[in-house]
Amino acid sequence: MFKFFKDWYESHLTDPNQVALALIILSITLITYILLSTVAPILVAIILAYMLEGVVGRFNESSNLRREAIVLFVYVSFIAISIVTLFLLIPIMLEQLTLFIKALPLMLERGKALLLDFTSNDNSFISEEQLTNIFSTMNSEISMAGRSIISYSISSAGSIFGIMIYMLIVPILIFFFLYDKEQIHGWFRKFFPEKLDLSKKAYAELDLKIGNYIRCKLIEIIIVWIASTLFFAMFGLNYALLLGFLCGLSVIIPYVGAIAVTIPIILIAYFQWGTASDFWYILIIHILIQVIDGNVVVPVLFSDAVNLHPLAILISILFFGTIWGIWGVFFAIPLAVLMNTLINIWPRTDYKA
Repeated sequence: MFKFFKDWYESHLTDPNQVALALIILSITLITYILLSTVAPILVAIILAYMLEGVVGRFNESSNLRREAIVLFVYVSFIAISIVTLFLLIPIMLEQLTLFIKALPLMLERGKALLLDFTSNDNSFISEEQLTNIFSTMNSEISMAGRSIISYSISSAGSIFGIMIYMLIVPILIFFFLYDKEQIHGWFRKFFPEKLDLSKKAYAELDLKIGNYIRCKLIEIIIVWIASTLFFAMFGLNYALLLGFLCGLSVIIPYVGAIAVTIPIILIAYFQWGTASDFWYILIIHILIQVIDGNVVVPVLFSDAVNLHPLAILISILFFGTIWGIWGVFFAIPLAVLMNTLINIWPRTDYKA
């Protein structure tokens, strides 16, 4: 065991370049951990700027316009889409969520009645009393969850000022991160020692890999969200926009997310139509979208980007969510990509005893 750690140390941390890179990473990690609430708007702006940089880069390659004009066009488009999403789509989804929570007790009652029909014979593996207790517990848990959501919304009213600050600062930061990208990159590189090229190479590689992953994942989310919402709305499925949005978010954690989002879709479709043809159409379309996403969209989008294993994503969300709460969940994927890229690009010294 000791020899393993000794060999690892000699391979990864004996070169001055490796030590310098490790110290830089450790310093950034400590600063972020201690001052997360302060630097969170900056990190959010960086992630969003990464997303938009891909669009700016494509326009820059395919047109003769100056970068400044392209940045302005992309930025104004992003702000317009954000305003529509914030003031039009989000209120609709919140309304659908409220209606869904109110309808859940009725769905549970119907589900209970349906299961009681199956458990009415003497050979049933669960008794009527046990089933009643299970559904009573579920009803009480749902009621508590509903009250928690309402109380959270009321308590959040006090932080409206903080939200307004975010809505003002983050867009400004995004604009300058895009408009003055090269200047900011040059300023940031000054923190790396001149003779330690390794740190600069690592920074360039991380910049490329993280940017590609974030942009590709956002495109995948939007594709699945729009496709699911359109088909759900076409068939008149209740809560179509909310369920479509959840389908989009489900691609963040492959396989696990798809299974998790399928459950409410099946429940809502069943209680709306029973086992009629529309129920099966919705189920088939949902499965087809997931299959196309996994076998067509993901290979095309992530051919040149880092693609994380679902287990790594899940562990990252649990780990960083435990440390930083909601911010940890938000930053979990970029941080997981960061760690994965660092592991892959970390230089190894061929040490001979």
